Amino acid sequence: MDFFHSIGFSIPDLVLVLSKNPCILASSLDNLIVPAYGFLKNILGTDNFVILTAKRAPWLLHKDLHKIMGPKIELLHDHGVPNSRISTMIRQQPRCFHIVHPDRFTRDLVKLKAMDIGPSISSFYMAFGTILSMSESHWEEKLELYRSFGWSEADVLSTFKKQPIIMRISKDKIRRVMDFLLKELGLRLSIIARYPHLLFYSLEKTIIPRSSVIRVLTSHGILNKDVNFYSICHLSEKKFLEKYVIKYQEMVPQVSQAYQGKTIIGD
Repeated sequence: MDFFHSIGFSIPDLVLVLSKNPCILASSLDNLIVPAYGFLKNILGTDNFVILTAKRAPWLLHKDLHKIMGPKIELLHDHGVPNSRISTMIRQQPRCFHIVHPDRFTRDLVKLKAMDIGPSISSFYMAFGTILSMSESHWEEKLELYRSFGWSEADVLSTFKKQPIIMRISKDKIRRVMDFLLKELGLRLSIIARYPHLLFYSLEKTIIPRSSVIRVLTSHGILNKDVNFYSICHLSEKKFLEKYVIKYQEMVPQVSQAYQGKTIIGD
């Protein structure tokens, strides 16, 4: 406990970490905990990053990280991944460095290279973590689902390169959001590919109420039909209400009804 306090763990931090993984208290301080801390500090750079990562993955504090993580980090170095990106990957997705076999690391690094996603690209660490977290069959199912809406495989991979999280969205949400964007709003696939964040928004809480408001305002000639729907969804709730609901609710009372779900978008 003195050691953990000395590197900056607060009492609430320790309560969280030890309640998640009480095995830490049965582990050797000199043979496991201190070497694990040193390994993490060397990669992550600061005690604060060590603490934040340990809160996410307490097992890190009582494992032989040189044996578990060392070979994978060497593989990343061999493929040109700098320490700064390795540090980010460990902080964001430490589980991948625990359960994924080094052979899988090699295979997926080669896969990313074939997609022209290298360490110099900002989305690299998220793309790599996404691929590591998915089985081959799950990956193929997602590819096929996106293709079923009209994208080619090249389109999907190009969008994945831009925003890797598209492959982590559930299949049900992909179907519902894509259906709505394409069929109800009439957006082109190229627009969705340009703004893949559209797929992340809640259909019920954001996309439907905001598109209903925009439909009402365009039908009254207040807004241009070519309004950028991504910019609409990207606004905070407060900004959207101020700019599109409160501003026009006296002139067009239907905007309030539309926002509350009382106006059908097709009306």
